[in-house]
Amino acid sequence: MKFLCLHGKGTSAEIFEMQTGAVFSLHAQFLVAETITEGFRNLLPKHFDYDFLEGEKEVPPAPLIAKVFPGPYMSYLTDYSVSSIEEQHEFIMNIVDEEGPFDGVMGFSQGASLAASILIHHQIEKPWLPPPFRVAVFLCATYAHSRNSLDGKDVTDKVPASGLPDRRRSTDSGYSSDDNSARDSIRVFYADSTKARIQIPTAHLYGENDSYLHESLEIVDLCDQRLSLEFKHKGGHEVPMDAVSNKKIRDIIAMTCERGETFS
Repeated sequence: MKFLCLHGKGTSAEIFEMQTGAVFSLHAQFLVAETITEGFRNLLPKHFDYDFLEGEKEVPPAPLIAKVFPGPYMSYLTDYSVSSIEEQHEFIMNIVDEEGPFDGVMGFSQGASLAASILIHHQIEKPWLPPPFRVAVFLCATYAHSRNSLDGKDVTDKVPASGLPDRRRSTDSGYSSDDNSARDSIRVFYADSTKARIQIPTAHLYGENDSYLHESLEIVDLCDQRLSLEFKHKGGHEVPMDAVSNKKIRDIIAMTCERGETFS
């Protein structure tokens, strides 16, 4: 089982690899090299393989990350406009073509959002073809965004200026409602306004104290419920650090992969 792994905004491929591979204890709010339990990847079969893809845009660190992990801190996206989503879909799918095939995709936060977006677009545009992955693991997923101005719901007016493309942030840019405006719009897939559903086995892992919990649950609803497994851990927007959660995550991913064997 070979996974393509997509990290969250303000972290990195290396950080995501560490977060899922070995869990460390924290003393005085700083990381020390004392392993207290194995991360869920280390509990999965040894023949599982993971390729961690680094985002290309350097950004400030995610909350608390700088106290635990050194930079640089990267992101796939700095905004969620149609044009930016399309750019990152192309970036990720080029990796799939060059280094794949991949059996599964695993993403945290923004990485999970992009993975879900790719899979939803596949169901909208090419449902007769095999999907690019046979299984998907979503960790603390955030909203899935559209790469075109036709699909998804337009939420541009609800997005803070800091989340808009640079051109659209300027009040004196002379920006008008034209084709470029559509390309810089921000569109979200919601289950109540999108008929397409992700049709592969999926694992959904999220924290009960995550401020983005409602977004993770929206991704759940965008998947075929017959093929979905869920686990709510006690934490927030994070990869869990406790042994009980990691063993439960291991079990759910293993079951999802077993289901995925029928999708070859």
